[in-house]
Parts: sequence; structure tokens; C-alpha cells
Amino acid sequence: MTERPNSRAAVDRRRDAQMSPSDKARARIELLDERLARLRAERERLIARTDRAERKRDTRRKIVIGGTVLAAVEHEGLPALRTRTDLTQWLDSRLDRPQDRRVFGLPPQSGRLAFMS
Repeated sequence: MTERPNSRAAVDRRRDAQMSPSDKARARIELLDERLARLRAERERLIARTDRAERKRDTRRKIVIGGTVLAAVEHEGLPALRTRTDLTQWLDSRLDRPQDRRVFGLPPQSGRLAFMS
């Protein structure tokens, strides 16, 4: 396949052939700076997306804990929960919905009927 004389690659090669070594180095630095700026912007977008997802997950955890505590207070009372582990173990025995269990990192339940209040 032959290269067209006015293709971008051909124009770039002709321009590069006419540039001094220091001009080539400056052009390469510019290209690298532009690439670095694009990568930094992408990194910031990914960080923002991750932060939003974590805030959403944290809000979901708070809603589930609140609902579970209110249901327990109405039915059997609330045991003393002193640590996060105590809370997670207590929730493990009460959460049935897969999406509720997932926000606490609990494994899916098998064969149990959902608690109806």
C-alpha cells in the first residue's frame, strides 16, 4: 500500500525532516505534555466516579441499618452492639435481600424465607 502524498503521516514526516533536533525534542515534549494532561483528566474523572459510588454505598448502608434497627425496636428490641463486627453479625441474621447483604459484604443467603414485618 502506498502512502498518499498529502496524508497526515506524510506531512508530519516532511515537517519532522525539516526540524532541528532541539525543535523535534520540544515538539515531542509538547505531545507528552498533552498526553499527560489527558491522562490526569481521566484519572480525576475515575476518582470522582469512585468517590460518588462509595458515597452512594455508604448512604445505602445507613438506610439499611436504620430500617433494621427500627424493625428490631418494634419487634424484639435491640441488643448491645459495641463493635462493627457485632453490628455486622447482627445484621447477617436479619438481612434477607441480596442488595442489602451486598452493601455489607455479606454472602448471599440460601433457602431462607424473607422476614416480613
